[in-house]
Amino acid sequence: MQATNLRVFEFIRVQDKQTGAVRVERGEKLVFLGPFEEYLGKKQTAVEIDDETSALIRNKRTGQQKLVTEKKLFIPNEDEEVLEVRKLIKLADYEACVVRDKDGRDEFFFGREQRSFFLQPYSSLVTLNWSRGRRRECRDLFIKKIDLRPMYMSFEFNCRTSDNVELVLEGSFFWEIVDLKEMLSFTNDTTGDVCNHARSRFIELVSKRTLVRFMGEFNKIAEQVHKDDQSGFYKQRGVKIHSLEVTGYHCADKRTASVLNDIIQETTNRINRLQQQESQNEVQLREIQGDIEEEKARAQLLEIQAQNAEARAEMEGQAEAQRVRSFLEALDNTIGMDKAIGLWQTLRKEDALRTISEGEAQLYFTPQDANISIERHTHA
Repeated sequence: MQATNLRVFEFIRVQDKQTGAVRVERGEKLVFLGPFEEYLGKKQTAVEIDDETSALIRNKRTGQQKLVTEKKLFIPNEDEEVLEVRKLIKLADYEACVVRDKDGRDEFFFGREQRSFFLQPYSSLVTLNWSRGRRRECRDLFIKKIDLRPMYMSFEFNCRTSDNVELVLEGSFFWEIVDLKEMLSFTNDTTGDVCNHARSRFIELVSKRTLVRFMGEFNKIAEQVHKDDQSGFYKQRGVKIHSLEVTGYHCADKRTASVLNDIIQETTNRINRLQQQESQNEVQLREIQGDIEEEKARAQLLEIQAQNAEARAEMEGQAEAQRVRSFLEALDNTIGMDKAIGLWQTLRKEDALRTISEGEAQLYFTPQDANISIERHTHA
């Protein structure tokens, strides 16, 4: 009979057909069967237990399970079988998971508190079944590790205005799970519940407005959907809505959509015309303000020039008066006042003539200014 060669990481089960006893042969060795022995199955590979790997074992005599985490090359004995090789569950700081034990109690693990662990016997990870898609029409999103970071979630709803126009609203939530225990106790489809509640609120608020009014207030309506919601729906499910905004809308009916496009286009054209007129008015206003500032500056210039001319004339008058006073004091009443004034005027004329003679100007005197007389003589 041919021997079976076992390497160091292999093992095989052998059964004695007479007694029914089972033994486990471990490598590294050659295995020879006895006359009444046979192999139970083929060669198997040992489980390599390390920092990230464990083995879930069932004892066939007692039926009990245990988790082997001791670092070694694990080979089960004749009464044991390997049910599952379990990997280390790792959580990031922003992740969490829920473990349900054999008694149905839930234990919550948060990455900021415990970064990794092995799943114990008789325990299992709770799987959340969430809806996906813009309308949450597919409930096939299975989640074991829950992301606790704030995140965006898009949506698409149908609703009708008070004048019976069916609209399709598109938008997004910015939301966050703040209480995992509350969420798990109230719902297993968090995304579906959030979107369905928001859709009900949108339908309620949009139905009270006409299409024209909705077009002017859709951002305000989106704000009212979650900020004015006093039902406590989100808080009850451990969820916080940071913001909700409508990114777009269109009519479900194509003919109505065509009319709506015309209305939007006309509104856009009207806004453009108003902005253009406002720009022109602003330019004209700036020009008027510039003219006003220019006239104010010119008035200030004229006022300053007048003040300077007045001051210059006052200074020249004072200087002239001082020269007259000095001239009269120098004469010391040697001649009469009338003669002194006449002499002063003569000297001033001399100064004027000297000044004019230095330039190219021409001076004309009347007979009275030159103190001459013109006589006409007739000769026979």
